[in-house]
Amino acid sequence: MHGGMDVSVPLYVYGTIYGEVKANALVYLGDTGSIVGNVHAARMVVYGQVQGEIIVSGEAKMMNSANITGNISASPLVIDKNARIDGQVNAVHQQPAVDNTEPAQSPRWI
Repeated sequence: MHGGMDVSVPLYVYGTIYGEVKANALVYLGDTGSIVGNVHAARMVVYGQVQGEIIVSGEAKMMNSANITGNISASPLVIDKNARIDGQVNAVHQQPAVDNTEPAQSPRWI
């Protein structure tokens, strides 16, 4: 497929996409799948090939047959021992925000 994609449902790729992929959901790249372009996703699992930058707001898994040429940014990031990555990896660990403020109004019990 030629051209970018912008989806809000899980995307399962077993063919080739040429273009940027934006997904507010899971991107699952099967072992026969490839993406030539940048990927922005909520979550991602990669068995196939990516040539481009990967930015994932949630969990990303680079499985044993993954072949990545480009930078990866995700939190958390899981990389199997046989995955191949040619690029920089940024596994940002985010601490959950702690709210120590009192509520503006006391809760009402009914």
